[in-house]
Amino acid sequence: MVAFLFVQLQYVTYIVNQEQKDLDQLRLQVQNKTESQIQQLSQQVEEQKDFTVYQIAGTFTLIACLITIFHMVSHLRQLHEPFVQRKILAILWMSPIYSVTSFMSLLLPKMEGYLSIIKDFYEAYVIYTFLSFLIAVLGRGNRDVVVGLLARHASHLPTPAKCLRRYYDPPPETSDQAKANAVLMECQICAMQFVLVRPLTSILSFLVYALTVEEQNTESQSAAAYFLSPNFAIAMIENVSVFFAFSGLLKFYHAVAEDLAWLQPFNKFLAIKGIVFLTFWQGMAISIIVHLDGHIDDDSPSKSHDQAAAIQNLLICVEMLFFSLAHWCVFPTEEWEPNYRPRQLARPGFGLRDFAKDVRVIMRSGQQQGAVPLPQDEPNGLDLPSTDFENDENHGGRMMNMQDQSFTESGSDSGILVEREWDLGRSKESKSEEDATDVELL
Repeated sequence: MVAFLFVQLQYVTYIVNQEQKDLDQLRLQVQNKTESQIQQLSQQVEEQKDFTVYQIAGTFTLIACLITIFHMVSHLRQLHEPFVQRKILAILWMSPIYSVTSFMSLLLPKMEGYLSIIKDFYEAYVIYTFLSFLIAVLGRGNRDVVVGLLARHASHLPTPAKCLRRYYDPPPETSDQAKANAVLMECQICAMQFVLVRPLTSILSFLVYALTVEEQNTESQSAAAYFLSPNFAIAMIENVSVFFAFSGLLKFYHAVAEDLAWLQPFNKFLAIKGIVFLTFWQGMAISIIVHLDGHIDDDSPSKSHDQAAAIQNLLICVEMLFFSLAHWCVFPTEEWEPNYRPRQLARPGFGLRDFAKDVRVIMRSGQQQGAVPLPQDEPNGLDLPSTDFENDENHGGRMMNMQDQSFTESGSDSGILVEREWDLGRSKESKSEEDATDVELL
C-alpha cells in the first residue's frame, strides 16, 4: 500500500512538472510575442517620426531653393554689371547647397561624411568669392583701379607680411602704389589658402572618424587623450586657417570702408558668415548635449554622433530658408542699375518728436498771448474813436472810417490800393486828433 502511494505521488509530481514546463513555455511565448509587437510598434513610430522630419526638412529646402533660384534669375535678367553680379550668383548658391546636402544627409546618413566635404569646400570658396566681389565692385574688373584706391590710403595701410615677400612685385618700400599692391596680394593669399586647406581638413576628419569609430565604441576617450588625438591637430589647423582668412578679409575691408560705404558690405558679410558661424556653434552645442544625454542613456558614442548629426541637418534645412530671404535683402538687383542711389528707409517710431514739437509751438503761442501791453491813459467820459488798422492789416482786410460810411469799395486792383492808402491817411488823422484832445484835457 505504501509503495502504491509512493508511485502515485511520483506520478503526480511528474504531471505537475510537465504542467509547469508548459506554463513556462507559454509565458516565454507570450513575452516574446509582446516584445516583438512592441518593437514593431516602436519601429513604426520611428518610421513615422522620420517621415515627419523628412517632410519638414524637404518643405523648407524646396522653398529655400525656389527663393534662391528666383533671386538668381532676377540678377540674370538685369545683368547690368556682369563682372560683379556673377560673383553674387556664386555667393547665392550657398543656401541651396547647404540645404540640399543637409536634406540628403537625413535621407542617407551613411553619405553624410562625403556631403559635409562639399559643404566645407563651398564655405571656404564663398569666403574668397566675397573678397573677390569687393575687389570687383571697386575696380569693375581692373586690378590697377583697386590698387590706386588703396594707394590713396597708403598712410593707414598696415605693413605687408614679410613671409609673403616673394609674391610682392615690386617691393612695397618703393612707392605707395607698390605698398597697396602688396597689401592687396596679401589679402588675396590669406583668403585663398582657406579654400585649399578647408577641404583637406574635412577629408582628414572624415577618414579619422571612419577609422576610429570602432575604438570609440569600445572605450571612452579621456580629455587628455583628445588633445593627443589627430582630431585636435586637425581642429587647430582649421582654426589657424580661418584666422588668416578673416584677417585678410578684415584688413581689406578697413582699408576701403569709406569707398564701399554705399554698398553696406558688413550686412552682406553677416549674411554669408552667419551661415557658417551659426551652423558651427549650433553643431557644437548639439553634439555636447546629445553626448551627455547619450552617456546617461548608455548609448554608444557613434549613436550619439548620428543623433547630433540628424538634429543638425534638420535645423540647417529650416535655417537656410531664412538665410535665402536675407540674401534677397542684402544682394538686391537694384544696386547694379544705372544711376543707382541707396534708399534710406524711414525708421518706425511713435511720433514722439512731432508731439514734442507741437507742444513747444503751443507753449510759445501761449506765452505770446499772455504778454500784457502797456496801459494808456484815457480821459474820463470821452468816447474816442478807436483804430484797429494794425489788426485789420494783419488779417488782410481794410479799415473803413466810422465817420465816413458813404465811401464805396472799388472792384479793381488800383481802387483797392487807393482805398488802403486813404484808410491809412484817415487813421493817421484820427491818431493826431486823439493826441490833440489829450493835450487839451491835460
